[in-house]
Amino acid sequence: MKREVKAGIAGLLFGSMLVGCGVAPDQEAQGEVEEMTAEATSSAETGLDEHHGYSTPVAVARYGPAVAYGDGKYFAVWTDVRTGGIYGTRVKPDGTVLDPEGIRINIGDDNGVRPAIAFNGKYFFVVWESRDGVDGVRVKPDGTVVGPVFRAIQTDESFGPVRVACSPKICLVTYTISGDEETVIFFTRVTKDGVVLSTADRTLSAFPNFAYDASSTWNNSKKEFLVVWSDEHGQGPEHADIYGNRVKENGTILDGTGFPISQAEGAQSTPDVEWTGKNYQVVWSDDRNGNPDIYGTRVSGHGTVKAPDGIPISTAAGAQTEPRIAHHNNKSLVVWDDRRDGPHSVWGARWGEDGDVWDPSGFPISTGDQPQEYLPDVAYGGGKFFVVYAGQETFDPFEPHFILGTRVTHQAALKDVPALPLIHER
Repeated sequence: MKREVKAGIAGLLFGSMLVGCGVAPDQEAQGEVEEMTAEATSSAETGLDEHHGYSTPVAVARYGPAVAYGDGKYFAVWTDVRTGGIYGTRVKPDGTVLDPEGIRINIGDDNGVRPAIAFNGKYFFVVWESRDGVDGVRVKPDGTVVGPVFRAIQTDESFGPVRVACSPKICLVTYTISGDEETVIFFTRVTKDGVVLSTADRTLSAFPNFAYDASSTWNNSKKEFLVVWSDEHGQGPEHADIYGNRVKENGTILDGTGFPISQAEGAQSTPDVEWTGKNYQVVWSDDRNGNPDIYGTRVSGHGTVKAPDGIPISTAAGAQTEPRIAHHNNKSLVVWDDRRDGPHSVWGARWGEDGDVWDPSGFPISTGDQPQEYLPDVAYGGGKFFVVYAGQETFDPFEPHFILGTRVTHQAALKDVPALPLIHER
């Protein structure tokens, strides 16, 4: 019997674990994506008003979007119903959508799902889950895809979320490898030229054990990455904790099988991490209070956890899950999926470099353009934070949905109401 984690999407149900034999849920969903064609795009449901001179936006996405900033523009990517499965668009800091019909990112033969993106100073690196492992490609800031597609690892035992963080020389791709009685956090290094380096001895978490939901960031000051994940340590998913491990550019693992970042009561899941220039800020979904809330802590460059009990960022009613974080100057913006009012919506809070939460009640980022808005990601650049998320009439991430974006200022003001639709039909 193989125990599978339906990571990412299942995080909205607070990291639920699925036990069983046969095909993993993510593989089933991927098969569904591969059956859909470009014809499905034209018949997908629509529902937003005309915007920027294009016709009604189309619902073409499956799974949540991801976003990064580089060379003066944001770049959002998502799983798409069209051939290749991975598409994206660039957005200028003034809100201009540069690629309203979308750029096909996966130019390979196999459809991909659930992408991640990072910028290394020259290229955007986009990685995704494929049927036979983890694939990726480089994209120039002008939107040109630089082939060929590289394979970070070839295996039928990997699953997401796949994440990527980049230094100017190396991109670190993280994912989970499943075994009969364990799941392990694994990483692959890819050079700035798209060359995949050896994947031998690249495990970050203890085993036998169940670890999942990895995310990472690059620390330019110490020239190393910090990878964080949710780790059961033999206690079961209801007692999962947040662990971390530092990795040098050359692949040296600094913290053995990881160090604890949060060992609070209940389960901690779906973490994200950002280097601020002074500390790492780690955020996660935490059910110590009975309902999932958003907590975080700061970690020094040497791996010292500064608030082992965690800092509450949002403890509102209902469920808060799937946090993501971006930083600039003395504050970060934390965004998450929020159900305090019933439907899924996107909320955020500013979190200071000193650990103070500037918006303890949070503030709404999505404004009801669609009845259900969920699975956000965030990047900083061009003087603003840019939050991208999914939206549709009913919550079902496996069905085609819209990709929306909202720019947010340092003062927590929304610049796009209604939100920017990131893909249109002509």
